[in-house]
Amino acid sequence: MAKKTTLKPVMLSYRAVGSATAYTDVSGVLKGLTITQDEPESTEIEAEFFDSPFYIEYSGNPVTINFELANYDLSELVALIGGSVTDNKYEAATAAFTTEKEWKLDFQVGNASLVIYRGLAQATLKKDEDGALNYAFTITSLVYTDSNDVNHLYSIDGSN
Repeated sequence: MAKKTTLKPVMLSYRAVGSATAYTDVSGVLKGLTITQDEPESTEIEAEFFDSPFYIEYSGNPVTINFELANYDLSELVALIGGSVTDNKYEAATAAFTTEKEWKLDFQVGNASLVIYRGLAQATLKKDEDGALNYAFTITSLVYTDSNDVNHLYSIDGSN
């Protein structure tokens, strides 16, 4: 298996968690999409008579995708952040709203895609000075348990 440098994201899309349906593209993403994962947290079981611990337990942290959506149809907002559209007018949800979707980020170079099987998405309205009215999204990976009781966090498709 050859090593690959993966870069140039070309499309972000989503679908229902656990679904086999086609993905819905989110093409109005501003430059600056980021993917991060904090380092694992550790808990040491200290030894009384030794300088090193008996055991170190590590727990992982979620993967986070951050992006700004600036080019969107009002109906897209309903699927992504709730609310409603009537007569070409978007009415925002009256309380903090989150959605859980399967998210896929396709790449032009290197590996084909990154899939977060169950991503909790939340967004806030934003407009920077000299910028477009947009929504700042944060997608946080959650553990997805499939029908065979297997847990998944994310996958990278290396078929490119």
